[in-house]
Amino acid sequence: MYSILFSLLALSGAVVSQSDGIPFSELDSQHFLGNAKKSSNFIANSIFSRNDVKVLNNQEPEISAPTFLTTVDDFGYSGLGTFAHLDFTDCTKSENNRTFDIGIVGHPFDLGVSYRPGARFGPNGARQGARRLSSAAGWDMDHGGINPFRDWAVVTDCGDISNTPFDKLDAIHELERGMKKINGQEPKNKAAADAVRLISIGGDHTITLPIIRALHSTWGKVAVLHFDSHLDTWDPKQLGGGLTKYSEVNHGTMLHIAHEEGLLSNNSNMHLGSRCALFSEHFDLNNDLRCGFSYIRARELDKLGVEKVIEKIVKRVGDEYVYISVDIDVLDPAFAPATGTIEPGGWTSRELLAIIQGLSDASLKIVGADVVEYTPVYDNAAETTGIAISGIIYEILQWMVRVPVSKPKV
Repeated sequence: MYSILFSLLALSGAVVSQSDGIPFSELDSQHFLGNAKKSSNFIANSIFSRNDVKVLNNQEPEISAPTFLTTVDDFGYSGLGTFAHLDFTDCTKSENNRTFDIGIVGHPFDLGVSYRPGARFGPNGARQGARRLSSAAGWDMDHGGINPFRDWAVVTDCGDISNTPFDKLDAIHELERGMKKINGQEPKNKAAADAVRLISIGGDHTITLPIIRALHSTWGKVAVLHFDSHLDTWDPKQLGGGLTKYSEVNHGTMLHIAHEEGLLSNNSNMHLGSRCALFSEHFDLNNDLRCGFSYIRARELDKLGVEKVIEKIVKRVGDEYVYISVDIDVLDPAFAPATGTIEPGGWTSRELLAIIQGLSDASLKIVGADVVEYTPVYDNAAETTGIAISGIIYEILQWMVRVPVSKPKV
């Protein structure tokens, strides 16, 4: 056996020595890259050798400037930590009036939760989930060649609205003041749309109340399309006990309060993807109807299909101004595990995106939006929930760009 092995080795050596007509002795004397002579040292002959990088040692180190992506050659894990690497603008400052049309606004607030906390970290987590989005690669296969970052609207990241973590009512007022300040800015491209529009990232669902309060002076009553597994129109006596002003306002009562304050359309609001437990056989649903809501339960989608769901929403809303509020728990936990009050049996991310796109195609007049209840600590290593949120916000942004909206005439 050994004699056969030695014969094969000798034969292979002979083949190498005859390679391209160059004797093996000459191949052995060839210099390596960088004109470094062959060394008997393993490191010097390997990829770990520094002989071939001497020219690089004379160059200044290259620092990546903190800027948004400009070419498809840039990478999503570098650059600014803004949503989709957008420019940052302090949208509350008067000097930034008429510099943007659509703003992404963070609301790091979670003092209104009734179960798992942590949604105050949602804005940061959502921005992390949007790292792969950029203006340089803002087109996709589903939107007819529209890049929402490079169309008529100037889109910016407005950062987060600061709010106290120690007092829920003070924090809610701080969020409202911040949104009023931003909402009061004039848009850059006034000929297309004469008011700025904002996509808010929560935060728990309580933030919808100060947002709608802030928008009321511009848009009046709005029809709320509420994508959520829960109703969130609970009377404070049912959820929170109605013991104090602090307990009354939470992420399950904010739409009840918005109705009581006259902020919502009378009969055009809808819950979409609902599948929650109730505190009473009749009271909760009767109160929900009184607040002007109808609903499409999550399981109805299997019978109706996406197109019929869109048709029912469009018919319900009509020509009213629309505010869309997306609680990430509208999705099944398989697609969005990182949320505070999780419910099985939800929609897929594809179904939700298709419905939102259908509402855009129907040209519903969207005036604002929020995506809430993302609690990053419960997400998985793949960032499933954060990436789903980035896709939802991108879809809403496509809608706002496709459907410019003008303020109601006084």
